[in-house]
Amino acid sequence: MREIAYQLGQQTGRSFLQVDNDDDDSFIEQDQNPFLDQQESQSGGVGLALPPSSHLPALISVITTLSRPTVVVLDAFDLFALHPRQALLYCLLDTVQGCRTGMDNKGLAVVGITTRIDTINLLEKRVKSRFSGRVIRTAGISATADILSLAKRILHIPISPTEKNPELVDDWNDVWSQRTSECLKDKEVINMMKDTVGITKDPKLLHRLLVSIYKQEPRLH
Repeated sequence: MREIAYQLGQQTGRSFLQVDNDDDDSFIEQDQNPFLDQQESQSGGVGLALPPSSHLPALISVITTLSRPTVVVLDAFDLFALHPRQALLYCLLDTVQGCRTGMDNKGLAVVGITTRIDTINLLEKRVKSRFSGRVIRTAGISATADILSLAKRILHIPISPTEKNPELVDDWNDVWSQRTSECLKDKEVINMMKDTVGITKDPKLLHRLLVSIYKQEPRLH
C-alpha cells in the first residue's frame, strides 16, 4: 500500500482525496498534492511524504481514474495470501473486477508472481471468486546454454552516455561487450556454469554471483 502511494505520487504529481458526502463517496482532485513534503530536500528537490495510514486504502479506487492503464505487480504473491483476511488482494481484485475500460477508465490489471504452485488454493473464497483464473507457468533454467544466455543478458547492460564524454562511453560499451562475450566462451567459465546448473537452477544465485563482482575493490596485478 505504501509503495502504491509512493508511485502514485511520483508518476502523477497529484492526489485524490476522499470527501465525505451524505449521498455517496466521491473523490476530488487536489491542486496541492498531500503526498509532497513542502520542505525542500538537501538536493534542492521536493521530498515525497506518504499519506496517513487511514488514507492508504482509498488509493486503490483512485488507480482506475488515472489517465493511462495501470498494472500492479505483486512479487511473492503467496505471502500476500498468508496475510489475515487477505484484505489487499480482495481490494485490488475487486477493483479489477468492477473496472470497465472506457472513456473515463483506462483499465487496471493485477499480476501476481510466485514460485509456489499451490498459491491459488491459499486464496479465500471471496478473493478467489474475483480472480480471473489466468495462470502462466514458466520453467527455470535447465541447460548450460540457458544459464550462459542469462549471464550474457546480465553482463551486457550498457552504460548510458553522458553529455561530457558520449564517445568514451560508446567505446567502453563496445569493449565491455566484446570482453564479456569472450569470457562466456572460455572453457573454464562454461565448466563453472555447468557445475552451477548441476547444483542449483536458481537464476537469482547467478545474478548475485555476477553482480557482486561490481562491489569488489579493484586490485592491481
